[in-house]
Amino acid sequence: MASKKMELVELPIGATEDRVVGSLNIERAIREGVRALEPGILAEANQNVLYVDEINLLPDHITDVILDAAASGWNTVEREGISVQHPSRFILVGTMNPEEGELRPQLLDRMALHTEISTIEDPGQRVEVMKFNLEFEDDPVGFRERFQKSQAELLERVMRAKEILPKVGVPDRLFEVVARMSIALNVDGHRPDIITIKSARTLAAFNGYVEVEPKDVLDCAFLALSHRTRNLGMDPPASEDQIREEFQRALDLVAGGGG
Repeated sequence: MASKKMELVELPIGATEDRVVGSLNIERAIREGVRALEPGILAEANQNVLYVDEINLLPDHITDVILDAAASGWNTVEREGISVQHPSRFILVGTMNPEEGELRPQLLDRMALHTEISTIEDPGQRVEVMKFNLEFEDDPVGFRERFQKSQAELLERVMRAKEILPKVGVPDRLFEVVARMSIALNVDGHRPDIITIKSARTLAAFNGYVEVEPKDVLDCAFLALSHRTRNLGMDPPASEDQIREEFQRALDLVAGGGG
């Protein structure tokens, strides 16, 4: 089986629908009788990572085509009665400033994991950031070489996790814990439960063991549930304290054989 290195494909701010979806060369199609596809970003993103900055500011029509491709794994280009489909399977990564506007619920639900980045308030860490910045500007090659060993070790750990992952099991009680936790939190849909379990398996593999532990589930629940709509969108996403509390309650209930 052939493999290729994944690439980061960035969606430019202000990209047109033709640039995202792609277009058809109608003149060539008429002249030569071929479906002359001019690939767009969704074609480039196939089997890669699609990165969208300010994802909350995407126009609705661009959001819709990304949602369609993310859901089906295919992108359809239609012009003048001619239609062409191509695969578009990608990992979607988005960043945003919530103060500039919320993310559409449909797109939010497609984001498997969520984390917040806050300003560093520790003086020592801020000093380190400044020094790293200067070191990189002065000697980019040397800076990269300095971290080459740790990066190689991280890559090896990830590759080892990929080998372990198919062997990682999830105890039945943890399936029930996740189900009870999501019900108690009034989380909408089943995707959050599935993402929590899948992420917990991945974390276990990354840590080098073949059975998911409760801590794996809790760590991943923070990432998988903290942005989810609740009570049909009527309630705000659960806080970390709420997730931790309902997780522990569910864990205790299942351990005690409660119904």
